[in-house]
Amino acid sequence: EGVLSLNGTTLRKIWSFFKAKYHRSYSSTGEEGARLHIFRDHLKYVLESNFEKLRTYRLALNEFSDWTLAEFNAFKNGLNVPANLRRDFIDDESDEDEAQRSLSKFYRRHYHARRLKRSLKTRQYKDRRFLLDWFDKFFDKDKNKNDTSKQTNIVDWRAKNVVGPIRTQGKCGSCYAFATVAVMETLYAIKTNSQNVTELSPQQIVDCSSDGNNGCSGGNFPPSVSYLSAKGGKIATEASYPYGGKKDSCRKNDANEIELGKVEYAEIPVGDENKLAEALTNTGPIFIGIDASHLRFMFYKSGILNIKSCKNRPQDMNHAVVIVGHGYDEGRKIPYWIIKNSWGTKWGESGYLRLIKDAGNMCGVASMAFSAKLT
Repeated sequence: EGVLSLNGTTLRKIWSFFKAKYHRSYSSTGEEGARLHIFRDHLKYVLESNFEKLRTYRLALNEFSDWTLAEFNAFKNGLNVPANLRRDFIDDESDEDEAQRSLSKFYRRHYHARRLKRSLKTRQYKDRRFLLDWFDKFFDKDKNKNDTSKQTNIVDWRAKNVVGPIRTQGKCGSCYAFATVAVMETLYAIKTNSQNVTELSPQQIVDCSSDGNNGCSGGNFPPSVSYLSAKGGKIATEASYPYGGKKDSCRKNDANEIELGKVEYAEIPVGDENKLAEALTNTGPIFIGIDASHLRFMFYKSGILNIKSCKNRPQDMNHAVVIVGHGYDEGRKIPYWIIKNSWGTKWGESGYLRLIKDAGNMCGVASMAFSAKLT
């Protein structure tokens, strides 16, 4: 394993920059000391990860750098696995299911064994060298450059101007609500042949879809769609029912609701990335669950993410996101999914993630996926 040494002066400079950039203040010197310890460990992790050879992605410090992984998972991940999905997967799994999962795990191990061999050396960093050569690389500079390599077999709904902006869920497990409205925004734009996306209200989903969802403590796509269907396909706009970052009383009969139409959805066969790509092309963006409970996900900055320890069973999915496309990196010869997140534009590639495609259902990208349509 790599060993990273940072002297106290360097660490303090980086820490001061972080606090100023993200407006951090702490209630006591004891709390700040504890947060600094967490920050230092994350800094070492990011540095050592980025020095690994053959890495297809980069990590960077961000606004979560003084959070523990447990805090991050509690605040940012809000996908609840429906009881019927848990039961079906556990009670009805066959020997073939078990064999397929074992094969997927082997494939992922084999892929990483070939492409992601570690080659870390002991490194010492002095103030000047670190600050000049590396400082900017570990903090978001507000502008992210997407991969510009020649790509084939591209599907990207953003290119049609029917995908809404990246938004921020804050300290509320409402990813399911953001993912739901992101899908509906695009489907409504397609249905109305509009290139001006109408931003819809995730707050309404958080406040009002209590039958199957649990506000800021998580939810899922089926109960969110059931709520919309019960309302006749109507939902408020973001402007009329803005997001507040916490569950509040449901505001009924909003005068500024729009009528989406009849909302229908279908579940993608578990683990089938081919069917996932087909549905993406034919119907539009796809609501998916993913295993995001990893430091590499927490500090993802750019490139094509793959995580050896990711889980892909339906019951292990913990974060809701939306697939808006897929592409191919000609230089690395790697296919990838294009995923819209709800952690703001400073995370990842301006709020988006590229996740390796066709690599054993990486992070469960096809384990809990739903396509939808409006009629």
